[in-house]
Amino acid sequence: MPLHDFDKAHAVHAALLALLLAEAGGSENPAVLARVSSLCDAGVDAINDVESRVAIRGLKSLAQLLYSNDGHRDVESGSMRGAEAVRFQMMNALSLYRGRLEALEGRPPSRPEVPPITAKKGLRVLVVEDNRDSAETLGKLLELCGYDVSIAGTAMEGLETAKRIRPDVVLCDIGLPDSDGFTLAEALHENPVTSSARLIAVTAYGQEKDRERSKRAGFQIHLVKPVNPGALLQLLEESSSPAEVSADPRGVDLAAHRKPSAGLEL
Repeated sequence: MPLHDFDKAHAVHAALLALLLAEAGGSENPAVLARVSSLCDAGVDAINDVESRVAIRGLKSLAQLLYSNDGHRDVESGSMRGAEAVRFQMMNALSLYRGRLEALEGRPPSRPEVPPITAKKGLRVLVVEDNRDSAETLGKLLELCGYDVSIAGTAMEGLETAKRIRPDVVLCDIGLPDSDGFTLAEALHENPVTSSARLIAVTAYGQEKDRERSKRAGFQIHLVKPVNPGALLQLLEESSSPAEVSADPRGVDLAAHRKPSAGLEL
């Protein structure tokens, strides 16, 4: 469905206006109330916009007062009272909805905040993240940008997956349920099958001691959550072939900083 379905929205506006003119309200009328409710829901679905949703949902709430026996009795609007006051407020809400539609239709299309990045097709990315929602969201983003993505939820699963797919880049959380990202990074560097992968820490740990430990473990980049998607995509775009990313960006050979894999070797 498009972001805005203006044809549907204008049809909803016309139907609501006709119904309000035909049905004065002031007494219980479940059939009319159900019809207003259905039209309002259709209006909300038609336009993905906060101001229009506020207007149409306000109208829906007012309809519950108008098409009841006594919900409208204490409502006032200027010199108007009861059902007349509610109808006046509903017409205002409907007018606001129509005005918002016209404003949205006349607005020029927005420009993207981040310029499109052409992904290196076939670049294999392994996401190691125990928060499943975060992992899947990141995975979908990377897949849409053309990357070949695999997801693991634990350090051990990450190591097994890395051995199987031989990733070019590993995006790894530090806090994992069975071990930690530092230990996994060391294990990946120790294994000749996975040692060429570029390691990027994506973590909530942002203190200087955490960054230093990341460097010692073999991470080449340390990103602190929440990570800007554009910045992450730019880093992946800059990733070269596996043979070109085995050294630290500052020119330090990561092999000099590797330590035993602390029990993650399979």
